[in-house]
Amino acid sequence: MYQLYFVDKDTTIYERFPNRNTGIDAVLELTKIASGSKLNGEIQANTYNSRILIDFSSQISTLATAIANGTIPPIGKAAGSASVYLNLHAVDSTDLPLSYTLKAFPVSQSWVNGNGNYSDFPEIRNGASWYYRDDYDLATAWNTGSAPSAGEPGATISQGGGTWITGSGYEASQSFSFQSPDVRMDVTDIVNKWTTNVIPNYGFIVKRSYTDETSGDILGSLKFFSRETNTIFVPRLEVAWNDTNLSGTGSVTEISVNETYVPYFKNLRDSYRDADVTLFRVGVRPEYPTASYISTNSHYLNNFRLPATSYYSIKDSVTDETIIPFDTTATQISCDTNGNYFKIAFSTFMPERFYKIVLKAEHSTGDTQIHDNGYYFKVVR
Repeated sequence: MYQLYFVDKDTTIYERFPNRNTGIDAVLELTKIASGSKLNGEIQANTYNSRILIDFSSQISTLATAIANGTIPPIGKAAGSASVYLNLHAVDSTDLPLSYTLKAFPVSQSWVNGNGNYSDFPEIRNGASWYYRDDYDLATAWNTGSAPSAGEPGATISQGGGTWITGSGYEASQSFSFQSPDVRMDVTDIVNKWTTNVIPNYGFIVKRSYTDETSGDILGSLKFFSRETNTIFVPRLEVAWNDTNLSGTGSVTEISVNETYVPYFKNLRDSYRDADVTLFRVGVRPEYPTASYISTNSHYLNNFRLPATSYYSIKDSVTDETIIPFDTTATQISCDTNGNYFKIAFSTFMPERFYKIVLKAEHSTGDTQIHDNGYYFKVVR
């Protein structure tokens, strides 16, 4: 099963503009201006980086409560635990190398979001920046020497740039090679430490490695949608766990791969409230049933099921963006003696939007069939 949690606050801190706040900018930017490169028609004499701060504080509290209530399994890598992924949707990228790695660490000090935009003139300084974690007037500097925190100086400015905790279990990363720059980074270890109160939660800092930041290489710019975007692509945490039950597979006949069949929903409604949790029942029938002159029962009453290796995915119906992906554990379709089913918590979805369900069946013969047959619903407040 999947549960999504959306960001509380986020901002980009820029080494090139060490007092500037960008707390309400529509994008988050991870960029490197290398010494000797050209920017706005000028050759740059120094190297400058940016780093991203992302905080899910209230959402982590909600997640911890759900774990304590038994609604969600404990976060971790053990069997039966839930995994957590940080999702950032790229809006633009320029001059990226063919292969690169991004890192995330838990921030070790509190910070203020602020209300600045990158393009503000004069620049807004009342929030987190490269130098300060609150604003220019209060001047509470990032304490880069505080244990057990680390704070790597920038390539040009040694002061500031955020502070974070390092060591085993306190670092997440994702490597990219000839692929989409969208981030889906496994941050299970870090979130586990927040939900079990091992460390206080001040959010993530997302950055390149210090070697990449200080090298002479041109690494380009990555721009992601922020909390302030007017789209569905806000940063989110994806919590996934296996709640599959296949106890009924021996009681229900599996549909044959050699037979054209149609999955259908027995209880799909037009709309659901964002507080609802619904168990969807999936029926399966042959598309062209064998004619019989003695049968008096509807073919919808015949109890068939999909193969055990079947999965569901949820997409935004307008953008076709995948909200919940096919996953071999977290979206596997269950089966009891009444047939196939799966459960969805609608708090995962942004309200006042339409979504669609897509099904995938992987048969033992190696055949895979996708069923995108117009299973739509709307989430309302």
